[in-house]
Amino acid sequence: MNEADLLRLHALTLPFGSVKELSCTFPPGVHLVVGPNGVGKTSLLRAIAGALPSTGGTIQLGDTPLPKCSSRVVLAPGVPPAIPWLRAGLLIDFVLSLYPASRRDQAYLAQVVRRLHLSEVMDAPLGNLSAGMAKKVLLAATLVAAPTVMLFDEPINEIDADSCDALISLLADYRSERIILVATHHLTPFRDVVASTLALGRPA
Repeated sequence: MNEADLLRLHALTLPFGSVKELSCTFPPGVHLVVGPNGVGKTSLLRAIAGALPSTGGTIQLGDTPLPKCSSRVVLAPGVPPAIPWLRAGLLIDFVLSLYPASRRDQAYLAQVVRRLHLSEVMDAPLGNLSAGMAKKVLLAATLVAAPTVMLFDEPINEIDADSCDALISLLADYRSERIILVATHHLTPFRDVVASTLALGRPA
């Protein structure tokens, strides 16, 4: 395996939760991040995405510190952004504009929109959508942006069963090419696609 394909955390310490001097390596595949509420699952994903500064250690993709290659990481947050007036399709377009080197084509976007049952809401403002629909808009944007590292924070919370199955299938298609980290309390739906599980301890 090419060293450039590895996400490396070395002695990583974060300001929130239990992540203290964490060292691990993630190759391409689906990797679950599990643990109780407050343990630091979301903080870990935000740190990898460059949205939360660490208090120690390093995060690298290959030999490059991730802050220097942010276009190779995307995060689907657990909570939709507070921009209720923005239409769903425009949010997806904006996210994709940040990933010109990796984003998939319009045919793939149409497939993801159809499989996540978003076709009828693409022109709707986010504020008019249910929590599950708004989350699926973020999932679609992340799946189509498709950079090297794809991060998902509680992606199956609040979404319907058909969309959950579609998401798992779409993630499975990326297993050999992308490093996918999923913070979740629900292990069973991922049992057929997961490559490894990182269990974070309880906060002090």
